[in-house]
Amino acid sequence: MAGVSEEEVEKYLLDEIKKSLGEETRAKAKPEKPEPVIVLEAVTKKKVAGQKLFSEVFGFQPKTRPDFPVTVFKESDWDDRVSVFIPSEKDPELEGYEPQKEAVEQLVSGLEEGDRVSISGPTGSGKSSMVKYCCQKLRRPFVRVNMNGDIESSALFGQLVVESGATVWKDGPATEAIKFGAVLCVDEWTVMPPEITMGFQNPLERGGFLFLKEKPGASTDKVIQPHQHTRYVFCDNTTGQGDDTGAFAGTNVQNTATIDRFDMAIHLDYLGEEHEMAVIMSKVPELNKDVAKKMIQYAGQIRIAYSKTEMGLTMSPRTLINWGRKIQQYGSVRTALTYCFLNKLRDSDKKLSTELYTRVFGSIK
Repeated sequence: MAGVSEEEVEKYLLDEIKKSLGEETRAKAKPEKPEPVIVLEAVTKKKVAGQKLFSEVFGFQPKTRPDFPVTVFKESDWDDRVSVFIPSEKDPELEGYEPQKEAVEQLVSGLEEGDRVSISGPTGSGKSSMVKYCCQKLRRPFVRVNMNGDIESSALFGQLVVESGATVWKDGPATEAIKFGAVLCVDEWTVMPPEITMGFQNPLERGGFLFLKEKPGASTDKVIQPHQHTRYVFCDNTTGQGDDTGAFAGTNVQNTATIDRFDMAIHLDYLGEEHEMAVIMSKVPELNKDVAKKMIQYAGQIRIAYSKTEMGLTMSPRTLINWGRKIQQYGSVRTALTYCFLNKLRDSDKKLSTELYTRVFGSIK
């Protein structure tokens, strides 16, 4: 460059380099524009005839969605053969029942939408009782079928029997529930062999039907179209994929295609201390509250030990209620515990549970 010294050229180049580096640094330092967060609003449905808001029926607001309408039936909505399965307001199983609110909300939402629902959770956490409670509130027929490992399809769906000297087809409890619009609660469903469970695969489909292959007659006679109000709820300690703990003997790994058909999966855990206290006092109102509080603390320690595989048996709310009742019979906390729980344990578990008892109750007998 004519008339420009080397020093000026060098200075010019250094300035350009610094400028370039400065722009690059600023570009790196510039925060990236965050991706927009997509928030979907729940669709609020309007009530129609025969419906009430969830909060009106159950007495509390839903936590995970806006208040929503639910169908509350009248006894006259049902056939006489079906109405007898609506849980009574004085049902002894539900006397003093304390629901787990969020789980009730999920179940009722599933029942309203026609979802196929699975409920898992530890023994005594109230899985089938919750289904019955919701049916009581909604005036829905409730049919509970308890499974076992040697159950056959005929016991569920129907079989030929001899009546008055003639051979006739008699529907099983699952078929009756499906035909007449009940909530079919299949309890401890994973003890069923997977090939028997697969008999539910077609009914569990949206728009599916039940096919009674053993029933005599034409194919059209074998097809049972579910009632529009039929609902399916499967309850179990496990989720159908086996038991890693070894605590639930007899459970089976179920076919993935069966598990995939559930639209709503709910997990119940044990109740919180205050909630469990309310349950125990409702069932055993004469029990000393201080003793009840220590019983719940003891049960919590047993459950922790069980979760760490330090104990082979846990303590359910059912056991706590039984313990409370036996305290009233024997007048001794320790004696009642021995008969309702300790005598079920292995010797190694008895030692640990006795140590936990002393830690919680001290010298109380």
